[in-house]
Amino acid sequence: MTLFLGDDGRLRSGWRFLISLAVFFAANWLAAWLILFSAAFSANNERLFDAFFRPTLALLLLLSYSAMLVVLDRVKGHPVRALGLGASNALHDSFLGIAVGFVMSLMAVLLQAIIQRGHLGYSPVLNRQTLKLATAVVWILVTGALAEELTFRGYPFQRLVEGLGPAGAILVSSLLFGSVHLGNPHVSFLGAANTALIGVVLSLAYLRTQGLWLPWGIHFSWNAALGLVFGLPVSGLTDFAVIGVGRVAGPQWLTGGSYGPEGGVLATIAIFIGLLFVLYCIRQRPLPVIEIRPLLENTDAMPPVAP
Repeated sequence: MTLFLGDDGRLRSGWRFLISLAVFFAANWLAAWLILFSAAFSANNERLFDAFFRPTLALLLLLSYSAMLVVLDRVKGHPVRALGLGASNALHDSFLGIAVGFVMSLMAVLLQAIIQRGHLGYSPVLNRQTLKLATAVVWILVTGALAEELTFRGYPFQRLVEGLGPAGAILVSSLLFGSVHLGNPHVSFLGAANTALIGVVLSLAYLRTQGLWLPWGIHFSWNAALGLVFGLPVSGLTDFAVIGVGRVAGPQWLTGGSYGPEGGVLATIAIFIGLLFVLYCIRQRPLPVIEIRPLLENTDAMPPVAP
């Protein structure tokens, strides 16, 4: 129809994708501003800041992307369902994702234990205070994974699928997912590549189930198992190792070094096995029917489309 509008009268998917990226950055800024505006919080206390920043960001993204579905996509019905957070299969997919993410992380650690025999240690730090911290870490990881899934497998990813098809959407989204971790401490090329590969697994998990619950479960569990359970760095971050500290010795290309298992070849193997599981063991669900409101009330309804 035009450079900006498609044949259905809606803004083209590419423009909606770019707007969604701008919304993501604006939501990050607003979430940080809202928390720091309160005198009770300080960026110097990173764990306390994260405990409020991540859920605030997730809420802002949920509201913003839902509004975009209504206003720009003209979706009929509940926008949260169209976003991939419908109640159907939510518990099943979440628990399955948690199991898959834990097994993937366990494989990465077991491979290190087998190959680096005698170079893998663990020091538990269990007391009342660390258990309280563990509760806060779980909250941070739950809401942080949700915020990232809303961004990288939610509305922006769905617009990429609409414009580029599944393969193009997976490529672009996973490269972006890896690139946003380039600013993390101790990052390496292999670490960023593994993070992008995890993005492929999570994207496939969304496409297989047509929902965000399975990728959210994998994402949350991978981070929680590596950081909270095994006490290892997660994408270079050590704030999650509060009930025990893991130690790994060996070449960085193999173990990941200070970036954590994600920076090593052993994690590449575990992630690839997870990718094969999602690809061949998760049954493809049919595309949901999403109805689009017509531009004018007196026109015939637009035909249903897939998100």
